[in-house]
Amino acid sequence: MRDSNFDLVVIGAGPGGYHAAIRGAQLGLKTAVVEKDDGSGIGGLGGVCLNWGCIPSKSLLKNAELVHQLKNAESWGLSFDNFHADIGKAVDRSRKVSASLTQGIGFLMRKNKIELVRGKGTLKSSTVVEVGGETPLTAGNIVIATGARPRSLPNLEIDGDTVITSREALDLRHKPEAIGIVGASAIGVEFAYYFNAYGVKVMLFEALPRLVPKEDEEVSMELERAFRKQGIKFATSAAVEGVDLSGDRAAINFKAGGEQQRFECDKVLLGVGVQPNSDGMALEAQGIAVNHGFIEVDSRMRTNVPGVYAVGDVTGKMPLAHVAFTQGAIAAETIAGHETFEIEDYSDMPRCTYCVPQIASIGLTEAEAKERGVNVKIGKFPFRGAGKAIAVGEYEGFVKVVADADTGEVVGTHMIGPEVTELVAEVGMLRLLEGTNVELGALTHAHPTLSEAVKEAGLAVTNEAIHA
Repeated sequence: MRDSNFDLVVIGAGPGGYHAAIRGAQLGLKTAVVEKDDGSGIGGLGGVCLNWGCIPSKSLLKNAELVHQLKNAESWGLSFDNFHADIGKAVDRSRKVSASLTQGIGFLMRKNKIELVRGKGTLKSSTVVEVGGETPLTAGNIVIATGARPRSLPNLEIDGDTVITSREALDLRHKPEAIGIVGASAIGVEFAYYFNAYGVKVMLFEALPRLVPKEDEEVSMELERAFRKQGIKFATSAAVEGVDLSGDRAAINFKAGGEQQRFECDKVLLGVGVQPNSDGMALEAQGIAVNHGFIEVDSRMRTNVPGVYAVGDVTGKMPLAHVAFTQGAIAAETIAGHETFEIEDYSDMPRCTYCVPQIASIGLTEAEAKERGVNVKIGKFPFRGAGKAIAVGEYEGFVKVVADADTGEVVGTHMIGPEVTELVAEVGMLRLLEGTNVELGALTHAHPTLSEAVKEAGLAVTNEAIHA
């Protein structure tokens, strides 16, 4: 008979949930994880991230990057006869990658003696979780980590066939001739790059005035330039009014530049945000505060009900897997009475976009810093000035450091270019330690590396960059 009494019960085994469970077990808490998997792919160990999100999408983007490079093979001294890129095999590879990692999460559950309970968890009280018709689980503490799912727009209802989400896009083994992508934040621009690399006609639609509108404005401008060069079309300040599905192909009706326009395609991909998986959880019955379905938490992931915590996308804080990782660990450490960090400002969380050129940022944009009254001073360095970038043939983009001119503190860094999603960690540590551009510039960086561009951008704040 299954044990039903635990120190910690986690509902959801996605990034936030499994981190909370493993960290709790490490700290001596008797832990159980409740995970539903209805066969839709929204669920399972590792959650959306490992199954139908971060991991398989990055696998496909690597394939796209290789295809993109091989289109210019002659510049590398390579030649091919009858070169063919099979998008179906790329999808197959991504599924193998995903499977290997979800199996790894299962191993970690067993290693840490965490009880895995299959089914949908519902709160019966602040200490009881009901799972189907099984014996309820009693817990000293509960962590809700049920995640979120893509949302439709009033005039664009997801049908999973023609109007799709990233979930269906990740499993398209036959490439469409043309695709319209609504929303030009991370998901939108990543899929735009992916499909374009395989020869699909791509059109991006963004309601705001620029691509990746939450990034620094100069980053947006650089991405737009790169996408034009790659042949990716886009419309900004565009109002998508609906999709006509009456013909042989879908037709997106939109207004941009003061004109009514129409784009015909085979698939329409929505990348316009998420809605929380909090419905059916009986949260209101337990008095748990929510805001449009997202669970409200404090800096230690505590809800307003003692003993109940929430982590990950269901909190609505920042729908990124690594944010959920940190939230999960903080919740478990708080429950165990262990010293922990708190999240006071989510702008200190790194944001990464994996199209080519890649985008990575942390802290405040130049505009945000000025709005907060910071006496801003900028240091900027192009990858074209970094020897390693030239050597590997990837020199689009730049590193931009936003510093407080009065103190030198680096309040934000924004990068677009080769492997910047790896380079951002250095600036993250600098932010954690409240470092300055002087320290960033003083640190010796190995040569030749792409990271030298970060050092040079730090030096550029005070006009001391060597290679600028």
